[in-house]
Amino acid sequence: MVRILLLLWIQLLFWGVNCQATPLITGDETFIKSFSDDFDRESLLQATERSLDYLHARPAHSTFTSTGVSVRRLSESLSFFHNLLTSNLTDQEFLEKVRDNFVFFPAAGTGGKKPKSVLVTGYYQPVVEGSLQRKPPFVYPVYSIPEDLVIRRSSKGAEVGRFVGGRFLPYWSREEIDVQDRAAGNELVWLKDPLDAFFLHIEGSGLVRLRNGTLRGIHYAIKNGRPYRSIGKYMVDTGRMTLKEASMQFMRSYINSHPQEKDEILFFNSSYIFFHWTDTLGAIGNLGQEVTSGRSVAVDQSFFPPASLCLLKARQPVVQSGKIVGWKPLQRFVLAQDTGSAIQGPGRVDLFMGTGDLAGLVAGRMKERGSLYYLLLREKE
Repeated sequence: MVRILLLLWIQLLFWGVNCQATPLITGDETFIKSFSDDFDRESLLQATERSLDYLHARPAHSTFTSTGVSVRRLSESLSFFHNLLTSNLTDQEFLEKVRDNFVFFPAAGTGGKKPKSVLVTGYYQPVVEGSLQRKPPFVYPVYSIPEDLVIRRSSKGAEVGRFVGGRFLPYWSREEIDVQDRAAGNELVWLKDPLDAFFLHIEGSGLVRLRNGTLRGIHYAIKNGRPYRSIGKYMVDTGRMTLKEASMQFMRSYINSHPQEKDEILFFNSSYIFFHWTDTLGAIGNLGQEVTSGRSVAVDQSFFPPASLCLLKARQPVVQSGKIVGWKPLQRFVLAQDTGSAIQGPGRVDLFMGTGDLAGLVAGRMKERGSLYYLLLREKE
């Protein structure tokens, strides 16, 4: 019932828009009236065009059934926004045009504050060392889709599993795949660090630097159908780290210094990702488009329409000489261009931070409460 009411609320926000003399703002009115975009316009233009490419490839009359938002409505909103970006407007004029012509409404979020906040985290595209042949120290496999993995479609939706003697069973867990070599024969590439393989699964895409120095892109193909469980939460719950310490860097450091605990920690997450090579070095989101550093966000698209324009407010780390030395405000336009196993519900946003170790440092520390507003062009009377 809660989910149904939430979806109806979202639909009313989208469907009930009409032209008014002043912007319709249902959240922090002071922020909306005074915000400025803290990132470069070129990246915003790039991300907007990628969302438009995705929408233009879909039938204009179709609707994203989870939210009731039409492709036409999203396309018109983004096209208008794109025209503003490419017009000869100053930053102030551009922002005023956005405020005057768009409706802002807050993501449902979580918590007791009004407007309710969202949890803002970060993800990135790692660069890992790999080999196309198994040769020490490259002994940890990344797999392509195994031949025995099947997708069964039923009234429950698509289920991933395997058939044994005519029976449909869950696909192998992470522990079974890693310990019992259940995906052997489907090796795509070999890595030299098991944690590189694990965190590649978490991020969903990456770059592999082969022994001859060339880089190849690798991307999510499908998962084993097992539920995702956060090892970070598990490490906090078991007293291995505190919430304040929680970061990808701390988890990697802890596991490396406690190798006898590695399997217990990693196997807690039974979800497993299979990959394929890509023709691009850019990370690819679930729209089939490259994501843009600082502009693309992963959200739960069963609640929010893909490709849509958003305004994000939070904090971000300040980095100097490869170290985080403080925090500063983050407020910018972003676009919903990806999803993630850990990004569930209306209160989660994952911001793409870019490629490489520095992006990983920032992404690993991002865990901030913030606000997310969705923007739609006002409908004409």
